[in-house]
Amino acid sequence: MTTLLLLAGCGKKAAAPAPPAAQVRPTLTLDAKAGRVLVPQSALVERGGIPGVFVLGEEGRARFRMVRTGKDVNGRVEILSGLGGSETLVTGDLRDVHDGSPVKIMSAADKRG
Repeated sequence: MTTLLLLAGCGKKAAAPAPPAAQVRPTLTLDAKAGRVLVPQSALVERGGIPGVFVLGEEGRARFRMVRTGKDVNGRVEILSGLGGSETLVTGDLRDVHDGSPVKIMSAADKRG
């Protein structure tokens, strides 16, 4: 006995999935002073048990960067390794941000209101 498999279709290619929409997020450009890199506590995230931050990368995408933390200094955390001090961090609500998430930088008008 021979079994035939018949596949039905319309002959058109499926549309490519739409890329995720960029979410508007505030950013913070670091400026290391006296050789110390300090970031706001709120910029630190943990993914898979690894502490890190999201750096604004090429093409406006958030890139997870592992960091080693040091002392807490007035609501900021010293970064001992993982950042050079001139990066732009993605800040704000980071619960839904993952490596490669598209990010649209929040304008000054967005920040005000």
